[in-house]
Amino acid sequence: MSSATTVGSGSHSAVDAALGFYYQSLYGLLAIVKATEDDAAVCLERLDDVEIVLNGRSLLVQLKHSLSKKPAAVSVASVALWKTLRAWIEVLPKVSLDDMRFQLVTVAPLATGSVLSPLLDEMTSRAGLLSVLETEAHRVVNEHAEAKKNGRSPLPHVERLPGCLAYLALSNATREKLLSRVTIQPAANDINKIQRDITNALRHFPPDQRDLISQRLMEWWDLQIVYSFCAKRERFITRLEVQERLLEMAGELATDELLADYRFEVPPDDHSPPSMIATQLQLVNCTSFEIRSAQREEWKARSQRHKWMKERADMAARIHRYDEYLVLEWGDRHGPMAEEHQSATEDEKQAAGLEIFRWSFKQAHQEVDPFAKNWSASYYVRGSYQVLAVEKSVGWHPDFVTLLKGIA
Repeated sequence: MSSATTVGSGSHSAVDAALGFYYQSLYGLLAIVKATEDDAAVCLERLDDVEIVLNGRSLLVQLKHSLSKKPAAVSVASVALWKTLRAWIEVLPKVSLDDMRFQLVTVAPLATGSVLSPLLDEMTSRAGLLSVLETEAHRVVNEHAEAKKNGRSPLPHVERLPGCLAYLALSNATREKLLSRVTIQPAANDINKIQRDITNALRHFPPDQRDLISQRLMEWWDLQIVYSFCAKRERFITRLEVQERLLEMAGELATDELLADYRFEVPPDDHSPPSMIATQLQLVNCTSFEIRSAQREEWKARSQRHKWMKERADMAARIHRYDEYLVLEWGDRHGPMAEEHQSATEDEKQAAGLEIFRWSFKQAHQEVDPFAKNWSASYYVRGSYQVLAVEKSVGWHPDFVTLLKGIA
């Protein structure tokens, strides 16, 4: 089963389907984050779009998503309603109705005074709605049959017909029992807003940490969903698992402890360093030993970056911000030097540029702020300056931008 998603009228692209599925995933995460029951658990695409277990009872959720600014209101004539009823009716032989509840969650509104209003409250009588649904189902079936008999084309109510037939096939007692367990949640937030809902639900964390924690939690959750489909883990993801992951992330943020994984590592024998490292350093007459050292530190820093980004969702943004900081620190030294050497000889320019490189390699890690509070390994700053040199975001020669123009 999958949630219906539309970006525009009549649009059913692969993008819409992907958004619909991701909406299911985020809705499941929001449900488990907001749950207070110890046994709370969530499963996707088993009996329904989302299956939520609370206090030993299952809630089967059908999700109808849309990015339309004004989705049509849900009514007794809505295709989404009858498709949902059909999906639930098909599940009935597999479950005990006494242990089940059902909910239609849609971003579409419910019109004021709608005959579906009793579904807003589980305790409200469904007697009138039962009669309305039966009348509508008979109308759909009869009009379709009459049109077919008279050879009309296209036939009416094609999308609603299976749901109406399935509903009418139920006994009156089963219809009544099913509907007593059905609720509707209209005007639900779409995929853009549900991410904010997850962030806001993390009330046990300081407000300034919630964005980062929710981002990392969603990254972890996405992986668990994939694993659940690939039989790498149990199908249900429990509230306990989510709480444990949140505690781990809180501890990581509290200490921000980062390990220097490559302090004692060296590049593998088959490593081929980016040619731009040597090209930049040769412009300022670096020694062969200095070039090899720079290449080694660049490998360390690049490897460390890759490991951090693979393990932690917040690292890409942190690394980017720190790179911008390193460029500013470099610019405060390279800019005045380049200005002072505009009329200098080439030898003087090379000597001045060599000093800038040697500052980046020997002194910068002691003078600039560390990447994290506990970080002390020199290779990250040394190597990051080489990563930036490869990208030509920094350079050593006063005229490196001009001299490297056109060189990849």
